[in-house]
Amino acid sequence: MAPFDECSVLLPSATLEDFPAGGPDSDARSLLAGWTILWHPLLLAQTEQIPTWYRADTPPNPEGPRVIVVPDPSLKQIPADFRRKCDGNPDCTWVTGADRAEMLAALGIDPAAPRCAALPSATRSLGVEDFYAAGYLSLQIQIMTRRLRYTSNLDELHLQNRIVAAAKAFCDRDATSAAEALHDVFDSLSEERDHYFSSDPHLVDLTLLTPSVLKSATEAGWLERFQASATADNDGDGVLGTPRNLLVDGAVAAEVRAAKDAPQHDERFDRFRQLLSLDTVGWAGGGWNGGDSNALDAMTMASARHLFESGTALAAAAIGQTPSVYARLSGMTPVDLVPALAALGYQGVIPIDFTAGTGFGDESKVIVSGGHKEVEALTAKPMDAASDAAFLALGAHLGELIDTGEVATALLVHWPDRVCDSFLDLCRAATWSVAMGRFWTLERYFTDGERPYHHGSLDAISKHAAAEIAQQVIDPKSDTSLGAMAESFCHTVRTEARRTLRAIATLAKPSLLDDQQPDDEQADDAHSESAGGSPDSHDRADDHQLIAQLVGVTPSTDDRIAKDALCFNAQGVATRRQTQLQGGSPANEKFVYAATAAGGGGCDVTFDVPAMGFTRLSATKPVKKQGLLKRLTGGEKGIAEHAVLKNEFMAVALDETGGSLSGVFSASRGNRLSMRLVAAADLSGDKEGGTMVCKRMEVTQSDRALGEITASGELHDNDGKTIAEFSLRYRLRRGSRLLEVDGTLHPKTKIEIESEGAFWKNYFAVRTAVAGEAAILRPLVRDKVHSASSKKFVAPLGVLIDEAEKQTLVAGYGLPLHRKVADRFLDTVIGVPTGTEAIPFRVTFAFDCPSPVAVARSCIAPAEAFAIDSSESGSPTGVTSQAWLVHVSSTDVLVTEMKTARRSDGKLAVRMQVVQTRPKTSKVKLQFCAVAEAAFIADITGIERSLEDLPQDVGCEDGVVTFSLGNHQAIDLVVVFDI
Repeated sequence: MAPFDECSVLLPSATLEDFPAGGPDSDARSLLAGWTILWHPLLLAQTEQIPTWYRADTPPNPEGPRVIVVPDPSLKQIPADFRRKCDGNPDCTWVTGADRAEMLAALGIDPAAPRCAALPSATRSLGVEDFYAAGYLSLQIQIMTRRLRYTSNLDELHLQNRIVAAAKAFCDRDATSAAEALHDVFDSLSEERDHYFSSDPHLVDLTLLTPSVLKSATEAGWLERFQASATADNDGDGVLGTPRNLLVDGAVAAEVRAAKDAPQHDERFDRFRQLLSLDTVGWAGGGWNGGDSNALDAMTMASARHLFESGTALAAAAIGQTPSVYARLSGMTPVDLVPALAALGYQGVIPIDFTAGTGFGDESKVIVSGGHKEVEALTAKPMDAASDAAFLALGAHLGELIDTGEVATALLVHWPDRVCDSFLDLCRAATWSVAMGRFWTLERYFTDGERPYHHGSLDAISKHAAAEIAQQVIDPKSDTSLGAMAESFCHTVRTEARRTLRAIATLAKPSLLDDQQPDDEQADDAHSESAGGSPDSHDRADDHQLIAQLVGVTPSTDDRIAKDALCFNAQGVATRRQTQLQGGSPANEKFVYAATAAGGGGCDVTFDVPAMGFTRLSATKPVKKQGLLKRLTGGEKGIAEHAVLKNEFMAVALDETGGSLSGVFSASRGNRLSMRLVAAADLSGDKEGGTMVCKRMEVTQSDRALGEITASGELHDNDGKTIAEFSLRYRLRRGSRLLEVDGTLHPKTKIEIESEGAFWKNYFAVRTAVAGEAAILRPLVRDKVHSASSKKFVAPLGVLIDEAEKQTLVAGYGLPLHRKVADRFLDTVIGVPTGTEAIPFRVTFAFDCPSPVAVARSCIAPAEAFAIDSSESGSPTGVTSQAWLVHVSSTDVLVTEMKTARRSDGKLAVRMQVVQTRPKTSKVKLQFCAVAEAAFIADITGIERSLEDLPQDVGCEDGVVTFSLGNHQAIDLVVVFDI
């Protein structure tokens, strides 16, 4: 190679302050390669000076022996005749290229030449890469200094002398001198940064994995390369470590666990587990195996918490150690589940959805809190370590973070072996100095790294959950549907209600628990799961038997209407129910709302059942007959008349021409809402949703206890073509504030929906309209009332329409997808025309209910009345009574997932989930049918925690349990009884 007087690069910027910070990755790769290639030791040794730079639009005069590097983004800015001038100078070498490899070839440098080979020293192996790293670090320090308006203190002459000395020593194969000189170079650059910032940025390298990626990577020898790159600090030799991190998602953990349990041993996974046990390798996990089908917004709070627990257990079983940092490859981390993460022992959380590219925040490391629990979160925007564009202005970015008082962090994310040259330069520089930061394992980042003092916020509900579910529904590989999702959710709610019922019963009568076999509950749960829908006759019979034993009676085996009935309510809200007694009416108690004669000598009884309590009815009085005047005038009217339903609280008007709900009128509040079936824009041909045409409307039941009207007809598009047939049934009960609507839609067209965008243009929905344009839609997600910023959201329990002085709950019985249309309309999506199968659906409108979450759950799992025989010896007969067994002081607080068990000391423990359904703080009192001895929030010891020196966050005095709940807080509470 001929000697050169100068090596320079032409930059597409006027100053280093204007150095590009974005653009195509190809331009960034060529630009950074053009800068660092000139720091090759052969060039430095020949020119004996640091490379210089010029503006691309004002290049130097190409005279004498020189090297001019022109990166791709500079080609458009150079003067038209500059290339001709360079070509006219035989001693001028013109260098362009897409990357360093092409530029090396243009320079005529052979990477395999002996003078370019790795040079082992006493402390490390030196290479050309160390000089590239020095060049990259020099660029970043200069950009940071100028962009942050600082005055440079860099001794450029000293830097030049030492880098040239290092280059000459390297070419002469003098490892000791080269290493000493390079130390001086990196120390000089570190001192320059230390003039402005004394704290070191944090660098976190995170490799993403999927089962297929892990398999192919291990087959390609990635495990060995990864382990070699994960180095530890060597303080004695001045070599800094570059620890690495892995994201072990639920699918990967399941694959590793399956291989671990497989009969045929797989050594690759053994090496993978051994890799994660190294001090220089960190990892994050805790996600469950299931993917997008397990959208957290489509679950109850208990189900979501169980998923976190199962994911943590899966990771621990697969890897052999419990993860200390929580992260998932895809999916959000809701703020209301932060306490669940803290309870599982996580030191930190990465709440980023790497698939969707969401979840990061404005700050890199923050404290996130939920329900009086705090966890540190890494919320830095992920940098693609395979893209040079992310590294153009990394130094300035980290400097800005430090300047604003943040915990400066670069989260470098990539797939195995998928990294760019700039990332390798950064890693190489980090072994010499901390000028650009220090690499951390995730565990040490959260335990030993700089502590944040700023609080950040996580979203409570996902902005992308609706799109994910829509994509899943239309996926040809998926056999799910909105109806199947709804039924699965309802099954979960019913199962939780059944567990609560059994727990309350065994608390009130502990002998019922002692009589059970140890595996009874597991068997019951397995039986319920196998049903795949609502509890069958076996489940209900078991529940009826249990409650009857509690009261001291037996369920009736006679199919005829009995004189006695029992109703147990496992939900956290009082409810009004109806049943029929034979041979008379119950006593005039306050909880008996009304009792009227029914056909066949029966009596229709409307009665109230307390929250988590029971009501017992007995026909001990004759049914009150109508007066003479009523009989002479035809008797009292039923609730249903032609196109009208009326009870004590509302009047419901139906549209005879369309079969839709035209209005609900309640006293002075006027028309509350209207409802109709609609088809989305592409199906109906316009934004109005099509036209309902009623073919038949009739009163199918009307008495003083229940009114029912059935309407059937067709849904037409804008051209009058039938796109679906419908059948609707409207029900209104005596003394009820609930309007029940159930129906069936038969699509008459079949459309292939290929994208999520097309889904929202081709759905069928129940459209609810309110009068006020200022109504706020509040989705009920994970047993809480939330606010939604997105027009498309997931809310399987339903949506609360919040107006100034009135609230209306639209309960969809597990239907997950809802959409706000314009200012006054809510679409509850019931299905898409991907087939000709009928689409059944149910919707209930609840007006001004104080506990919308509990009401929505009680619609799905209502209190059931059943006939009883009170003929047992010693059992009182003819009793009409009522009792609560668990009482919650606040209507905004929900108790679910109750379970009873004996502690090792013989005392009875009740474990339950207590949820604050509203975004406010409440002081809660819990009372039980038995006297509570102690209470505490569950930890890893479960119900076995010692009762000595319990924390003061939960009080228990005179049998009353007291505690405070924060905004949307959910706690895992254990109450101990000495019974």
